[in-house]
Amino acid sequence: MKRIGIGSVLLVVLSALAPRLASAQCAGAASPSGAVCITPSSPSADQFAAAISGGTMTANQLAAQLAGQVDSLFQTANLSSFLHDFQNAQSFASKGLGVDYASEATLAEVGAAFSFATNIDRAYKPSGSYTDPPISGGGANISLMGGLGMGLVGFDPLMLFGNWFKWNGSLGALDGSFHNWGLHGQLRLFGPSRKMSAVKMLIRWGGIAVTSGADYSHVSASNSKSINSTLYVVPGAPVTVTSTGNLTFTLDQTTWSVPLEVTTSLRLLSLVTVYGGLGFDWQLGGGSEMKIAMAANLSSGSQYQSLGTATINAAGKVSPSPARVRDIVGVQLGIMDLVRLFVQVNVANSSPMLASVAAGLRLGI
Repeated sequence: MKRIGIGSVLLVVLSALAPRLASAQCAGAASPSGAVCITPSSPSADQFAAAISGGTMTANQLAAQLAGQVDSLFQTANLSSFLHDFQNAQSFASKGLGVDYASEATLAEVGAAFSFATNIDRAYKPSGSYTDPPISGGGANISLMGGLGMGLVGFDPLMLFGNWFKWNGSLGALDGSFHNWGLHGQLRLFGPSRKMSAVKMLIRWGGIAVTSGADYSHVSASNSKSINSTLYVVPGAPVTVTSTGNLTFTLDQTTWSVPLEVTTSLRLLSLVTVYGGLGFDWQLGGGSEMKIAMAANLSSGSQYQSLGTATINAAGKVSPSPARVRDIVGVQLGIMDLVRLFVQVNVANSSPMLASVAAGLRLGI
């Protein structure tokens, strides 16, 4: 297999993520994991296999080879870890959305931020790829935030933050929704006073900030339309996969986490602030559950209209990783110290590596 269309990748990968597979018997060629079954039809499938292989392969041999290549490419023998990666990436995408790590002595602020995260296995190389590792999980989030400094009631070192967002919509053949919220408290130790001096205008240390609270993230997706996508067995030989009959696909992910973060910051010329530190996340609940059952017709052009059928049946559930340590690095640009633009990177040096990038705009006084 040389190349797979994006739609086919999504369809096959999501179906192969479950740790508990359906027990139905496969009438054709099954993948080693048992999640994918390809049943070729004759004579079109035999003619197609012979045409692309120079007469050395039958339809059954081609179907078995395709099923084996899909398993090898996407590591479907390790299904629970694969689904785990999507769960952890979605949780990681909520980091950096609701807390300001760069502004000290702030009375109040509001803003919005978005983020995306990827889960990258640096050790695995798929067939046909010799340089780039695959992305085995991903997530995205957006949130509105607000912060209130307790200096208003005489306790300047403490600031409270809250963030929230909810969205429902569709993406391609899927209906989906996501919901996130967070509540955090930040205590600044050894922070600077509000009095300014010439030296503090040039460079100012923000002290040590200790932040903790709770994060919640929920994502769901379900099918709303027929899925039609294309894969390429060899260049110039496309196979169209079209779902038929009843198509059932649901994916539901929920994560609860409690972070503990220790950061510090340095402001230059009262304009640019760089910050960084360490975070530890306890993921105390939630899980990722997926169900899929579908049948599809396989065809290729007008000459080989009917190549056979494919069926996918899988269902399973996993829990998130219990704990994780991450590095925090960010930079913020302040305009008159009222308008603040920031970018923050979180990295967990695990295997696979987990990384997220958050960016946003805040207004504060």
